[in-house]
Amino acid sequence: MEDKEVLEISITDTIIEKPIGFSIGSQSFNFYPPTLGKNYLLTRLLKSLDANENIITINPHFESIRLCTEKKEAVCQILSYHTFNRKRDIFDSIKVEERAKKFSELQIEDLATLFTLVLSSDNTEEYARYFGIDKERQERSRIASIKKDSSSITFGGKSVYGTLIDFACQRYGWTMDYVVWGISYANLKMLMADAITTIYLSEDERKQLGKSIGEVINADDPRNKGLIRRMLSE
Repeated sequence: MEDKEVLEISITDTIIEKPIGFSIGSQSFNFYPPTLGKNYLLTRLLKSLDANENIITINPHFESIRLCTEKKEAVCQILSYHTFNRKRDIFDSIKVEERAKKFSELQIEDLATLFTLVLSSDNTEEYARYFGIDKERQERSRIASIKKDSSSITFGGKSVYGTLIDFACQRYGWTMDYVVWGISYANLKMLMADAITTIYLSEDERKQLGKSIGEVINADDPRNKGLIRRMLSE
C-alpha cells in the first residue's frame, strides 16, 4: 500500500474518530481518540515521564520500551485513561486504577507496543502538510505582517479559552462541554486549522504581497498574441 493511501486511510479514521481495538487475554479494549479535556488531564502524567521527543519522532517504540521500563506505573495510568471515552468514566478513579493494574500485568514488550500507539496517535501536522495547510499558515503570517486595519480593535484571544474553545462554540454552536469532552482533539485542531477565512486587502496591500487584482488584456492588440497563447496553454 502506498504512503499516500495509508495517509488517506489515517485521515478517514481520524474524521470518523475510529478507536483502536486490542485484546488482553479474553478481554477486549479500545483506545479512543483523546479529547481536549483528556489531553489536559494527562498533561501532568505525560510530563512525569520525561520523554525524549526527538527519539519519539525517530523511533517511538524504542522510547516506549525505556518509558515502560522506568516509568511503568505512569505509563499504565496513561493507557488506562485512553481506554475510556465518557467523561464520567474518565473521572472514575476506581475504574482507571483497576484498568491500570490490568496493564501492569503485561510484559514490557507488549506494554511498549500499546504505548507506541498512544505516542504516535497525533498525525495532525502530517495532515496539515498533506493538505497544504502548513503553507497557508505561512501565507497568513505574511498577510498579517502587512495588513492594515485602523478601523477595528481586537481584544482577547490570549488563552485556549478564546483561541479555541470560544471560537469553536461560536462557529459551530457547540457547548463548552462538547468542545472539551465531545469531539476528538485531532478533529478540533483540523477544523481550526482549515477553517475557511476570507481576508480583504487593499490594492496597495495586494501589491506588497505580489498579488495584483489583474489587468485587462486587449485581445485585439497583435502585441498581446504571444501572451494570450501562453495563458491558454497553461
